[in-house]
Amino acid sequence: MIRKNFLMRHPDQDPADGDPHRIFLTPAQAVDAVALDFQAYGPQPDLFRRIAPLILGEQCRITRPDENGNRVSILRGNTFYPVSDQNLGYYLIHVLETAPLGLNTLARICEMVFQTRTAVGYDSIGCTSGIWVHSQMDRFVCRQCGKCCRTLNFETDCEASDLRLWRDLGRSDILAWVLCRDTAATTSGGLYRIWVDPSTGETARTCPWLAPCPSRPDLFACTIHDIKPAVCRQYPYTGKHAAMTGCDGLFAPEPLAPHDPKGRL
Repeated sequence: MIRKNFLMRHPDQDPADGDPHRIFLTPAQAVDAVALDFQAYGPQPDLFRRIAPLILGEQCRITRPDENGNRVSILRGNTFYPVSDQNLGYYLIHVLETAPLGLNTLARICEMVFQTRTAVGYDSIGCTSGIWVHSQMDRFVCRQCGKCCRTLNFETDCEASDLRLWRDLGRSDILAWVLCRDTAATTSGGLYRIWVDPSTGETARTCPWLAPCPSRPDLFACTIHDIKPAVCRQYPYTGKHAAMTGCDGLFAPEPLAPHDPKGRL
């Protein structure tokens, strides 16, 4: 399964002032994040049927299943034609990319897709309007199963900020496991690749920094926990991403904000 977070934090995706559990997305970044969700998880029939009317409006109909199980029909010309769940996902992204929606509607779509709270607003410096997306990491409790470190793909998700941190700390032992690729290679999977065994040049089958807990061999610990890559610190980001990638961690119930009975941002 794809290890990459559905929202990777970039320099222009600022955390809210005083709240590291929100990031800001421009409308274009929000659409890209939705597209990544669809790509990572494949067809999501129930989700597609719920958001199709928001994106397509009167250009779609939700119907009873036809002989192929299709339940969404799209207007082409004067006729509604059924579309498969796979093709529906592609079509929804195409429409989002070519016919931008209002911010409130796009925020609602993001809320449904990512299964977390969203809010329309300006970025942290008040210049750009977009969508704030709330992570659920403040409620996440890791069970130290080590599954994410042993089973998920992560080798192309290293960021330049990770390398800067390790260089500043003089961690040559970690840097030895990082392959810096040619800039031209970025189109085929990122500028950096981890964790590449320095003795063989092969990507390790499991994270080399994962170790069994001394007192509980059925539990695992990260030996570079305080300086592990950003992709590891951010995982799983939301309950949905946890469920879709097999994470066994727990999410505590979210308390309702005292000023807002619906608990929205």
